Amino acid sequence: MVSSSKFRFSAKRLQRIRDRVREISFFDVEGGWQKSPVSPMEVAKLFKRIRVKDGFELIAYVFRSSVGGNGIVWAVPEGYFPDVSECERLGDLMRTPKPRCAISPHHVVEVDGSPGSYIQKSIFIREIEEFGAFWHGLSWSLHEIIDSKPKGFKWYEDVEDLSPKVVMGEKVTVEFFTLSEFIGEAVYRHEDVYEGEMLESSRRVIASGGMGYVL
Repeated sequence: MVSSSKFRFSAKRLQRIRDRVREISFFDVEGGWQKSPVSPMEVAKLFKRIRVKDGFELIAYVFRSSVGGNGIVWAVPEGYFPDVSECERLGDLMRTPKPRCAISPHHVVEVDGSPGSYIQKSIFIREIEEFGAFWHGLSWSLHEIIDSKPKGFKWYEDVEDLSPKVVMGEKVTVEFFTLSEFIGEAVYRHEDVYEGEMLESSRRVIASGGMGYVL
C-alpha cells in the first residue's frame, strides 16, 4: 500500500496569481476571430513551478461580439502561429479556429513533481481555458478561491477544511474551493486527479447562499 501526504496552500496567494493573469489577459480587439495580441506564454510565466514542454508553445485566438468574447488556446510546435484563415474550424457554433497539428495545452504543461506544481497546473489550465474571454464569455473568472466558510450559506456537505490542498500518493489529488456570486451565491468544490499523463476533473456545488448578480 502506497502512503500519502497532504500539503496545504494559501488561497490568497493563488488569488494574487489570478489577479496578475487578469491584468495580462484583458485587452481590446476587433470583432470576430483573430490572433490574440497577447501570448498565453506570458500567463505561463506567472506559474513558477510548471513549464511548457520543449519544442512547443502556447498560442491563442480571441473572438469578440456585441455581447462579449471568448478565446481558445492551443499548443503548437514552437514558432508556428498561422492566421485564422489558415486554420481548420471546429464544428461548434462559433467555428473556433484550430491550427494543423494543434493539441490541448494540458498535454504540454509539465510539473516539476512538487505538490505546488500540481496545484499550479490545475489553476493554470483553468485560466487558459478562459484566456481572452470577456463579459458574457466569463465563467471561471467569476470564481474566487477561498479557504474559509462564508456566512449565511446552506451547506450540503460537511466540510471543515477549505484550504487548497494536494494529496501526494499513487495518484495526485488537487482540491480547492471557490465562491461565485454569479446569478446565485454558491461554494464549489473542485477536484483534479492526476495519474501519470491522465487528468480527471470534477466540480460540484457544496453550499448556496442568497441572490447574486448578472452580467
